[in-house]
Parts: sequence; structure tokens; C-alpha cells
Amino acid sequence: MVVSKANKLSSVFISRIKNSGPSAATVKNRDIPGTSQAVKDLIRSKISSSGTDHDQTPLSDQISNLLHVSASETKTTNILKIPSFNAKMIPIDISLRSKELSRERKGRRVYKKNGLSRRFAKIFRDSAHKLGTEATFGAFDRVAKEMSVTEYNAMIGVYFELAEKSHDLEYALDHIEKAFEVLKTMRDRGFQIEESVYGPVLEYLIDMDMVDEFHSFKDVISESSPGLVERLGYYEMLLWIQLGDGEKVEELCGDIDGNEDSLTLLQENYLLALCKKEQKDHLQRLFEIIDITKVRSSDLLTNIFGYLGKFSLDSVASKFLWELRESGKGDFDINKVFLLWQIIELACVICFSVMFADEGVKNVSDLISIYSTCSPNLTVEDTILKFNKMHEELDVMPSSTSYEKLVKYSCDSNEVVTALDVVEKMGEAGVTITADILHSLLHAIDEVLEFTLVRRIHSIMCTKSVKPSSENFRSMIRLCTRIRDFEGAYNMLGNLKNFNLEPNSSMFNCILAGYFREKNVCSALMVVKQMKEAGVKPDSITYGYLINNCNREDTITKYYNEMKQAGVQATKRIYMSLIDAYAASGQFEKAKQVLLDPDVPARYQNELKSELISALASHGKRADALSIYEEMKETKSQVDPKSIISLIEYSDSDGDLNTLVQLADDLQDDNSWIDGFFRMILFAVRNRKSSNILDLLKGNKVRLSKKDFHVEYHFDEVFWAIAETEPTEVKLGMALLRYMKEELGFVPSRKCLDFLLHACVNAKDMQNGLLVWKEYQSAALPCNVLSFLRMYQVLLAAGDLEGAKTLATKIPKDDKDVQHIIEESQIVYSQTPEKK
Repeated sequence: MVVSKANKLSSVFISRIKNSGPSAATVKNRDIPGTSQAVKDLIRSKISSSGTDHDQTPLSDQISNLLHVSASETKTTNILKIPSFNAKMIPIDISLRSKELSRERKGRRVYKKNGLSRRFAKIFRDSAHKLGTEATFGAFDRVAKEMSVTEYNAMIGVYFELAEKSHDLEYALDHIEKAFEVLKTMRDRGFQIEESVYGPVLEYLIDMDMVDEFHSFKDVISESSPGLVERLGYYEMLLWIQLGDGEKVEELCGDIDGNEDSLTLLQENYLLALCKKEQKDHLQRLFEIIDITKVRSSDLLTNIFGYLGKFSLDSVASKFLWELRESGKGDFDINKVFLLWQIIELACVICFSVMFADEGVKNVSDLISIYSTCSPNLTVEDTILKFNKMHEELDVMPSSTSYEKLVKYSCDSNEVVTALDVVEKMGEAGVTITADILHSLLHAIDEVLEFTLVRRIHSIMCTKSVKPSSENFRSMIRLCTRIRDFEGAYNMLGNLKNFNLEPNSSMFNCILAGYFREKNVCSALMVVKQMKEAGVKPDSITYGYLINNCNREDTITKYYNEMKQAGVQATKRIYMSLIDAYAASGQFEKAKQVLLDPDVPARYQNELKSELISALASHGKRADALSIYEEMKETKSQVDPKSIISLIEYSDSDGDLNTLVQLADDLQDDNSWIDGFFRMILFAVRNRKSSNILDLLKGNKVRLSKKDFHVEYHFDEVFWAIAETEPTEVKLGMALLRYMKEELGFVPSRKCLDFLLHACVNAKDMQNGLLVWKEYQSAALPCNVLSFLRMYQVLLAAGDLEGAKTLATKIPKDDKDVQHIIEESQIVYSQTPEKK
């Protein structure tokens, strides 16, 4: 029998569903029956975090008032029939299980990613931070009859978000129960429960091995929508796979015999789960008995061929593809053919058969692209060769969608030039190049910083069959400005008419921003004039750029008034631009007064204060910025992490290191903390306050050791600062090197060792220079010409002329620059200080 890791907690949860009594005491000061010591220790190691402000969005006329009702005032008629519990403030940034599960589910959040549900979820989440979840739940309970399915979906999403973040098992169960009650209310009100809602819920319960809870939720979902029974089979299979119950998995697999005319939806969902979890033994047997042409689900076909590609099962893939090729089916539902056969005359059947055959070939091509791009240990070039070879063997032409997959795969692998080759081949084959393909290319160019490749895309557009979008043109114009090719940007504006597209403000704004980056104000103002002549109205982004690049108060006022006269609504970005412009022009009081403008919405206040902190700190008014930050901390207002980092970055050279340490600790999310922490370390190195650096690093060893942190780059910056700071602290550098290797388990990078060796040159420290030289070998980094030259300089600077002479014989001297550096090093480092 399978035992759930939640153990006796399952019975606790089930009993709560049946009884509406108060919750038990928290687990903070007592043991949890049936829970391992490891789980107990996890539960007790809580981490607290500050809350966030909320955005005002009307759900009904009562919502804004209800959000501020106290917990004692919310105990009224309970429409959702939720039992009353003691309100508990939310422990944020803690996880019941490894946070890797949360990251996997990020893209599958319970509530839909549309504007309304996002706003409602934000209201609900922020209210829970301020009032506690119980008071918030009671407030929304009072208007439950007015709530739509969107609001219910958002509530479930927030409950499970809080449950999966919590380290308090009792707290997590409370929120699972609340979500369960909301789900029952949706069922009772006749709402359809969509997979975007129940899918992440069931996956969470599966991840937590909560078997009884899983079945309770599954029953409510199936009762609300009987048509979901087959789809729920997918999650049931996932559950037994997760629990390692081979008997149950085998029992469900037994339903798939391959003898029917087609696979049932339930059988297809079982297969899909097996593919997702890569159950090799079961799939190997099933692939021998199923008829691939009977698979109706395109999602299942995609996963089957993705699985086959991942494990390089060429023979099985070839067999399936030939069967699909001969059937002319691909992922087409053959039942539709039989239906049409009965209702359409023979001539029409023949016509449609041709169409279906073409569709089948197209889908075979798509499956080839899936299989080839999922094959491991292949370079992009080898993947393309495999793609072409399989098409030739099956005698099918690549479809536009298979080409699109291949282009995206190449772009995701940062092989942009190869992707462009594929696109050119598409054009030569007469395949239309879609806007999505262009988007993948342009995004990849941006990622790899190969901006000049935009010219090749433009050339393809002028010579091949292409259907670009306005967004494609905007991206190309922006990339042209990044390489200062403003003529090319204007040429692209002129080519819009060839594709029946019109210029818009975002295109002109890209050129405007480019000229401002180059400090070419005259050309920037000319863009605005050309914009108006083309009949394109400047928008808030246009005025934001204009205001942000002003250095005089009268000019700022001029553009702001012009914007209002044009009927352009002031946005948050406009107010931020005003703050930045006033601060840049030395009008600090004016910058502060922007927040007092009665037209500024209250919901912008925290973000504008954060912008003000950054603007003041970066323009020499750090004391004022710090004062505003302390005020926001006292009122528990949310501060943009970038503003806190600005306070660290622009600290005075005689600033207090302890203040910077506290600022870094105030950064809650990991990425911001890493940035702020290492800026604080750099400050300490550059301002001779390095005595506590090792203690700070050792105190944060656990956080720095996280797998998803890439801190090596930040250490490179620290070693660079050590090399550039006079007098050079080589001992600190060597201590950091030992810490990286022994405490964090890092292998030092070439940059790290290069900077450290340069520090040894400046310090004339031959002993440590020789130790660093050995580190190249320990790190399996072959010494290059630059490494030899630095070590040569170390020996010269330390006075070991014989050693330097011996090393010089090993340095390749084919390059004239290398010869020049050797000669100059002899002059600079071998002379006495008096002669220098």
C-alpha cells in the first residue's frame, strides 16, 4: 500500500471538510503527528517578509470599502460556508517543499493571465498581506454572489500560491481547504471548472503526495463537469507514477490494448502522462501494440515524438512516421472522414481525400521537426541534417510550421546565422515567412547582441515571400538604432507601404530614443517633427523621452503642457520622467513636488517614491533619498529593489558599511539581493573597508550556494576591483579565491585568475603570483598568451630576472603587439623606482 508523505495530515484535511470547527493551533510550538523530524525542522525555520501595496480595481461598488474592514467586522453570513479560523499573517518566501516545484509551476498559474483576473488576484493577495487571509476571505465572502468565474479562479490561484510558498504545514492545509471550498461553491453555482484552474491544483497535490486530498478535489471537479472524467485520468496516472505505485500504473496501462478502432480519450490521457513522466518500460511495451494512426490527440502525438527523439528511438520513430505517411493522416481525426463519407457524394469525398492527404503530409513534417529537435547531444547543424534526411527518406516536403519549429530551435540555441540560413531556404522553396518566424529571429538577435544581422533580415524581406507585422518593423528599426544605422531605420519606415502597413508612434519612438542615447538632441527633435508630418500623433512614451532628456525647468514645463493640450493622458512613466528630469536639472524640490500633484493617482505613490529615491541618490542627494526610504520602511510600503540598489551604489566613500549591509538585507527577491550584496562588497573593496568582507560572505554561504544563482560573474567583478584598487590587496584576493573553492565549491574562472594575477603584478608579489599560476592548471584552464605575459610581468616586478627570461622563451612572439608588450614590460618593471 502506498503511504502519502502527508500521512495523517490527509485525515486532518478530510475531517475539516466535513466539520466546520476552528483550526488547530499552529505547528510552531508543537509536534505534528506522523511527520518526520526533517519536515518539523523545515516548518520551524520560517523566514518573514514585508507585504505589498494594492492596486485599486472595481469588482463591485463595495470592494474598496470591504478591503479595509477589520477582522472582527467580517464575521457575517458566510455565503461560501467556510469555517471560521484565527487570522494569521502570511509567511512569505518560504516553501513547504523544494522551491524547484514552484518554479516548474510558474507558467501554469491557477488563474488566467488576463488583465481582469490579474488585477483581482493582486487585490486579493495585497489585502491578505495587510489584513490576514481570514479577514480578507470574510470581506470577499460578503460579495460572493456578485463574483464571476474569473474572480473565483483568481481566489483559488492566490490560495494555492500561498500554500505552496508556506513552510507552515498547518497554514498550507488551511489554504488548501479554503481553495477546496471555493471549488465546491463554483460547482454548486454551475460554473465550469477549466483545466487552467484545476490543473495546477491537482499537480500541487500530486507533488505533495496528498492522495486523499487529490481524490477529494478530483471528485468535485468531475461532479461539476462530467465530461472531464477522461482528462482527469491523465492526473490520476501522474499521481500513481509520482508515488511509485507500479501496480496501479500497470492496472491503468492494462486498459490500453490497441484492439479497438481507435484509442479512447481516457487511454490517450494515460499515454500522455506516461510520455510526460518518461516511463520507459511501460511505453516500450505499449509502442509495440498501439496503432499510431489511431491516435487522435495532436498533443499526444507531439509528446510521443518528443519522447522518441529524446531517447533516440530512431527505429520506432521511423516506423510510426511511415505508418502516418501511408495513412495520409498525421494528426487528423480519421473519424471525420467516415462522417463525411456518409453525408457527401463520392466526388466530394475524392476532393476532400486529396486535401486530407496533403494535411497528413504536413503533419508528418511537423512530427519530423519535433523528433529531430528533441534529439540530445546534437549540434544545430546535425539537427538540420537529420531534419532534411528524414524528409527525403519519407518523400515529404517540409511544411511551413516544421520550418518554423526548426527556426525557433536554432534561435533558442543562439545559432542565429544558422536560423537565417534556414529562413533563406524557406524563401527559395516558396514557403511564406511568417511574422512569428521574424519575431523569433529578431528576439534571438537581441539576445546574442548581433545587431548587424538585422540588415540580413531586411534583405530577406525585400527578396522573399514575407508577411511581416508592424511589431516586426518596430523591432528592426530599434535594432538599427542600436548600431547607429539611422539611415537604415528610416529606410525601413519607407518600406512599410510595400507590405500595406502604416507607421506608428512606437516606430518613431525607437528612432527618437536612439538619437537621445547618442546625445543628438537636434536629430531627436527632428524625429518629432517628421512624426507629425507623417500624420502620427506623439504618445505618452514620446513625451516621456522628451521630458526625460530636458536639462532646464522651462523646457520640462513646455513639453508637459504640450502633452496635456494634445489630450495625451499622463501615465506613470510620465511622472517618473518628470522626477528624473527635475533631479537632473538640479530642481530637487520640484522633483519631490511631483508626488503632491493632485492628478497623480494614489496607486502610483510607492513607485514614484521609489523613482524619487533613485533620482536623488544618483544626483548627489543620497541623504534625502535615504530619509524617504526610511519613511517608506516605517509605513511598510513597497520599495522598488532598484531604488535600494541605487542607495548602495551611490553611497559616499566615507559611508557606513553597516548601513549598506542592512540595505542589502532589505532586498527580498534573490536576484535583487545578489545585485545589491555584491555592489556592497565592491564598495568595501574600493573604499578600503574590506576587513569584514570574508565574514559577510561566510554569513551568506547558504544563499550564495543556491544552484540557480550564477554568482561567478559577480566574483569576477570583485577581483577586478581588487586589481584596480591601490594599494592592491592581494591577500584579500587569495582569501576570496580559497573561499570560492572551499566553501562554495566553485571553479575559478579565467577572468578571476587573470585579474588576480594582475593584482600580483601591481603588488610585486611573486609568491602569490606563482600560486595563482598553479590555479590555472587546477582549474583546467590552459595558459594563453595574456596569462604568460602577466606572469612574465610578475617575475620582472618582483626582481626575478632569470625566471622572467626563462618564461619569455615560452611566449609565442609571432604577434608584433606581444613583442612590444615584452619590451615595454622590461623597461617598466625591471628598473628601480628612482629611474622610473
